[in-house]
Amino acid sequence: MTDTPRALAERAGFFVTDEVTLPGRQPSYVAIPDHLHPGLLDLLATRFPDGIYAHQARGLARLADGDDVCLATPTASGKSLVFLAHAADLLLRDPDVRVVAFYPAKALIQDQLEKWRGLLEPLGLAVGYIDGGVSVSARADILRQSRAVLMTPDVAHAWLMSNLETAPVRKLLASLRLLVLDEVHVYEGVFGTNMAYLLRRF
Repeated sequence: MTDTPRALAERAGFFVTDEVTLPGRQPSYVAIPDHLHPGLLDLLATRFPDGIYAHQARGLARLADGDDVCLATPTASGKSLVFLAHAADLLLRDPDVRVVAFYPAKALIQDQLEKWRGLLEPLGLAVGYIDGGVSVSARADILRQSRAVLMTPDVAHAWLMSNLETAPVRKLLASLRLLVLDEVHVYEGVFGTNMAYLLRRF
């Protein structure tokens, strides 16, 4: 049996004085943007026969124009699809391009890795990850073999930025065309300050 939010709150010792139910909204679907690579378009059309959400299409259009994009929409509203599709489009169009996605915790990388693989691998694009649990000796090979790399900021700071003289790191940074910052709302306080410095260097 699944507890309701009210039951959970009361069991934790809170007294609920009021309750508000927000009405759901009907989704607004639009056609998948036709500027995307044909192989990606075919894959997305199979997975989303009714189209994609309007905010996803707007995000993809802004990215295609070269803009930085910050998506702030509710949970499970498809934010990931926007950066995944843009990453796939860039990688399909240029074999030298690389993509990096920062996740603030190892667990988030593992949570999102299947989404990345699910979209990129059917298109023949390799995805890898480097976090504190990946041995230092294996990291250069991951950079060589993966067109998209998921990474924690800690590893980027402590390992990647300390190995700028190595060929795989130089190639990654020279060919980087997209940097994804997922869960950006957690970059606050001292962690946020350190992240700002890292991004300036990166």
